[in-house]
Amino acid sequence: MCQSRFRLTTTAVLLTFAAVSAAAYAVAKPAPKFFPYSVETRTLANGLNVVVIPTPEFRGMVTYATAVFAGSRNETQAGKTGLAHLFEHIMFLHEYEGQPDGYEQNMRRLGAFNNAWTDYDLTFYHPTIFTSNLAGPVQTPDGPTPGLIQLEASRFENLKLERKTFQVEAGAVLGEYRRAYSDPGEKMIEKMSPVAFPHHPYGHTVIGYEKDVENMPNAWDSAWEFYGNYYKPNNVALVVVGDVQPKTIFAQVEKYYADWKPSHPPQIPSEEPPNGPKKVHVNWEADVSPRLIVGYHTPAMHPGSKETAVTMVLPELLVSRSAPLFQKLRYQKQTVTSFSILDGNELLQSTDPHLLLLDSELILGRFRKEGQPYVHDVENDVISGVDGLQHFSRQPGSARVLKVVKSKVRNDFLAGLDSTYDIARTFAWYYRFHRDPGVIDSLMQAIDELTPRDIDRYAQKYFTQQGLIVTTLWHGPAPEGSSSAPATGMK
Repeated sequence: MCQSRFRLTTTAVLLTFAAVSAAAYAVAKPAPKFFPYSVETRTLANGLNVVVIPTPEFRGMVTYATAVFAGSRNETQAGKTGLAHLFEHIMFLHEYEGQPDGYEQNMRRLGAFNNAWTDYDLTFYHPTIFTSNLAGPVQTPDGPTPGLIQLEASRFENLKLERKTFQVEAGAVLGEYRRAYSDPGEKMIEKMSPVAFPHHPYGHTVIGYEKDVENMPNAWDSAWEFYGNYYKPNNVALVVVGDVQPKTIFAQVEKYYADWKPSHPPQIPSEEPPNGPKKVHVNWEADVSPRLIVGYHTPAMHPGSKETAVTMVLPELLVSRSAPLFQKLRYQKQTVTSFSILDGNELLQSTDPHLLLLDSELILGRFRKEGQPYVHDVENDVISGVDGLQHFSRQPGSARVLKVVKSKVRNDFLAGLDSTYDIARTFAWYYRFHRDPGVIDSLMQAIDELTPRDIDRYAQKYFTQQGLIVTTLWHGPAPEGSSSAPATGMK
């Protein structure tokens, strides 16, 4: 009897163990890949990250992107803002092999589409070219030309240009500054930023303070210091997307970049917790439609975290056409002509804590009749709508709404991957945070796992009076309690 009982117990234990093992295997099974391309990476001895994403469907084409992990956030010295954006310009003036305009001449011979952009945290160079022109010499009508990889390595490792060339290009940036800040929304960001971030370089915009931009032709030494600190292999990733063989790319990169010496970039000062609410007013010279920006301090981005996942769905919950707040402002009360997140997701998706900016354009005729009480009414509606996310889980159908939102975010993300450039840009944008080749899958998995209660917790933590900053713009005096920027704008 005892032996028989022992056999039965042993069998039961084995069956239980098998069931537990199967369950454990099911839990440990990796989630399906979301990012539709393979990602291969190498890191050179000098710290240079090399990412290759083969996309053979883009036959014969490749985007050879260089992501420099530095933007206006890295401009930490007073009087020296705008240098990251300046270098976006300067890098195209490289005197390859000592020839003025040598780099650009060779790129034109190769038929490259060559451009770049600068953000708060990143400067992104993204020439797109025929795959056959990556490695040289390339036979062109003007004779043998170095391949694109050789040309890119030359300007990033050994940039050369004359001081006069630098001064002319630096002077041209002032014109760009004036064009940019003829836009009311950009001017509002410029004026609110130092109020929102008094101790952090997010306190100035990407193009820099006007007085620093005016002085740029004299910033030769400061500019080269910036280049020496940040244009180094350990602060850069190459993201190569297109009809390429990874082994070939890795071999060419090793050949041309191995001698590039690393550096130790300076530390970025941290910002103190927000102590709002704060108000800023811009007195615009022209009698334009009033603008209202309701802003909240938001957390730094960490792809794969719950908070970052919430950040990714916020635009759909707040400013999409089906969002309750959008519906109320645009259709039910008809108090605004537009309602959106200013600068898209660029501020929300930042290395350090930044801002969510909800931008409303109001009706000029109504403002002339009703004045500031009309603006206050819209402001209260926006704040009330944002506050409503603190109890999102209590709203009828919140789980269904969130499911639809998550599906739309995923589908829109995939739809945006429609060229070698778009794939390179999107991957680099998220890769920069932790240099994780699986970052896109981590990002989407966290979004998939979001619950309505996660929305509640995020809103309760960040959508507070302490984190609030309200900025207004119109032709006239500031509302009570606002710090007023001087009159500015285009007549």
